[in-house]
Amino acid sequence: MPFVHKMKRAISRAVVGTALVFTSASAQDRVIDLRFSVPPASDSEIPRTLQSVVKVQGTGGLYRDGLYLMSHFGDREEIFRRENHRAIDNRWREDTWRYCSIFSAAAGSSTIMGRNWDNQNMGSIIVSVYHPPRGYSSISFGRAIDVGFSLNTDLEQLKSSGLGKKLLLAPFYATDGINERGLAVAVTGVRETTHKTGNNSQLIFVTFLVRKLLDQTRSVDEAVNLVQQYILFDLDQNSLNTHFFVADSSGRSVILEYADDRWRETYGDKPWQALTNQSIYNASDTDSRGRCRRYRSTK
Repeated sequence: MPFVHKMKRAISRAVVGTALVFTSASAQDRVIDLRFSVPPASDSEIPRTLQSVVKVQGTGGLYRDGLYLMSHFGDREEIFRRENHRAIDNRWREDTWRYCSIFSAAAGSSTIMGRNWDNQNMGSIIVSVYHPPRGYSSISFGRAIDVGFSLNTDLEQLKSSGLGKKLLLAPFYATDGINERGLAVAVTGVRETTHKTGNNSQLIFVTFLVRKLLDQTRSVDEAVNLVQQYILFDLDQNSLNTHFFVADSSGRSVILEYADDRWRETYGDKPWQALTNQSIYNASDTDSRGRCRRYRSTK
């Protein structure tokens, strides 16, 4: 299920827009405009957030699982920190084979960034609009299974139940997103690596780092500076199988990979840059094409 971000040089600070492009072997592409619900203000921002859940597509439609929109109200930083600590203490699921492709390319005065998920067990997707009190507004995408919901679960029916509060974590489990300043970030799986955690950098779960990039950065340079504060992990606190693609509204892009106990940056040097499930750092374009059929399809 690919989606495409268009990053204009001037992006409205009030509204962040995006579109989803659905494809399948049996249906023509369809572009669906997203309309987020904004429930009336209430005494508590939690029920207001949960009541904003909108089902765009339920389970069993064009894809096996659903697509949901959420508008988040209030500061989530404290529950995000707690979830990060929980991830440190509890090994994540054994999804070591996440197959994806990401690219950015110049398109006139704009930059287009796109990606696809090929996860066989992707489950429902939650699209969240989040306005942190001290940061940039953003739209992000995440899998409902990462939040803790099983496949074929109708999230709209759960929003008023006790389980519904899990939905408050949807922005924490963002795997992709774009913020109001035109900074976009996405992740793909890569061969598992191990690392040390003995220096002064803070240990951070992969999706929490996506969240911080969206909340706090507006350019490739700011993103590179921010990640230097953290040691990334996903499967457990000493390993990861993820790397990052970051692009901004100027058209610049960078691939961020954590290897040999430090961050490695690979900047785009063409009108396009692409990332699949192969490590890019110190690999030539010829090597990347030889190792990955996905990368070979880039021009």
